[in-house]
Amino acid sequence: MSALMAITTQLTLGVSDTGTLPVVSGWLGGAEHARPDVSDRRPLRDATAAGEGLRARLAHLWADRLVRNSMYLMLSTGIQAGLGFTFWVLMARLFSADDVGRASSLISASALIAFFALLGLNSTLVRFIPTAADVSALITAAFLVVAGCAIVGSAAYVLIMRLAVPRLSFISHDPVLAVGFMLLSAAVTVNLLTDSVFIAFRKAGYTALTDGVIGSVSKIVLGLVLAGTGAYGLFTASVGGVAFAALVSLVLIMTALHWHPEFRNPLRVLRPLLKYSGSSYIANGFTVFPVVLLPLIVLDRIGAAPSGYYYVAYTMSYLLYAAVYAVEAAFFAEGSQAGADWRAIRRRSRRLAIGLFMPGGIVLAVSAHWILLLFGAKYSEHGTISLELMALAVIPIAIFSWASTVLRLMGQLRVTIFCNAVYSIGICGSAWVLAPRGLSAMSSSWLIGSAAAAAVTTVAAAHASRQARARHRKTKLSEYAVISAGGGQRPGLGGLAAPDAQVPPRAGSPGSSRGTRY
Repeated sequence: MSALMAITTQLTLGVSDTGTLPVVSGWLGGAEHARPDVSDRRPLRDATAAGEGLRARLAHLWADRLVRNSMYLMLSTGIQAGLGFTFWVLMARLFSADDVGRASSLISASALIAFFALLGLNSTLVRFIPTAADVSALITAAFLVVAGCAIVGSAAYVLIMRLAVPRLSFISHDPVLAVGFMLLSAAVTVNLLTDSVFIAFRKAGYTALTDGVIGSVSKIVLGLVLAGTGAYGLFTASVGGVAFAALVSLVLIMTALHWHPEFRNPLRVLRPLLKYSGSSYIANGFTVFPVVLLPLIVLDRIGAAPSGYYYVAYTMSYLLYAAVYAVEAAFFAEGSQAGADWRAIRRRSRRLAIGLFMPGGIVLAVSAHWILLLFGAKYSEHGTISLELMALAVIPIAIFSWASTVLRLMGQLRVTIFCNAVYSIGICGSAWVLAPRGLSAMSSSWLIGSAAAAAVTTVAAAHASRQARARHRKTKLSEYAVISAGGGQRPGLGGLAAPDAQVPPRAGSPGSSRGTRY
């Protein structure tokens, strides 16, 4: 159970949004350039033209960066989950149960510190790197700030260990172990941010290489080397793999993406983006609360055994949720590119989400009984309904994530925070109310809360889109009047924005490439 908790915590906080050089190997996607080519804007329906075979259709799909980067992010999550499970199976045989329990607590603490140390800059980099005038200064400032915050946060955690977590207080008594915990926590934070850099440059294949392959394999190797060294050795092996992935990622960013560290005043560089980062920080925090709080609600209000059944079911369903986050991260990155065709990108991302998650949720729900049998008859008996409900919840979660990404791209920061709060409160609140009715009833909180959030967020996104189109039409009408008054050529009706026309963000807003230094 400790192993499953550690795996899920790392995956949850890690999935937490163009390169200019050819990628290092063919499986990462071939030579690409920062400027989108014709295939980037080609609708997915072009791939289904009459007479084309399956191979040609797949080639057209793979040429779409939205599809390709979504697949790479899902591949990265799948590799981490598979090799992570292998890692914990091996470690359970090389370390005692007490060591596994304490190490997983340290890993979870390090992951939470890393998430909160990001300060929302992971979303900020994805949103503003594509239009930044000085990308190197922006990336350097972000790395310095989040690493510093992680060190401060982990130092505070070490100081309170004696009171809050007595079983981990051995770290606070040894300066070497304390410094190691702080540095490794900072490395986890930096690795999360390097993932956002790769996504912003539309090089998500690098995340599959660094996090999926290099980081996961490094963990297994370190675990074998440090076998028998206790809880801290197991923690070092797990987080050390992430640290090695972060180091490789930094090298790739410098060599393949032309990043040159520029150690200017980081606060001055980031000051124009603090509002956007702060809003993203709050919004992202709301989405983490259900993951952290629901296991505690189950444990406190239902019992220890149901807590185990719940966590296994959630771990299985989260692999599907991670795919949702991967598609929306790619959607966010594509929509942030300069000159992006919003209509085409929104349509393609919507179709991709529908094509993946509706059948995926149904298949997982139908096969829930057989999947849980792999963990034991009791898990299947007591957790099948929970897994079925959480699997079906992927549909409203996908709708919520898609509409929330639309709001982020349009610069609707306050509305995004409100919608994410509805998501968090809806899931946690309904879980608290339904817990006395049993595990199955409580598990429906994912479906209830995400459905409410999906409805609210979809309405908000539609309203924001209508307002943006109205402003766009008003601007076009003003231009029409000016041209007419000046005796210029009168534009036809085709020059006015259609009801569903592409509407860029307001100039000077966080979703705009103008009105900001970046």
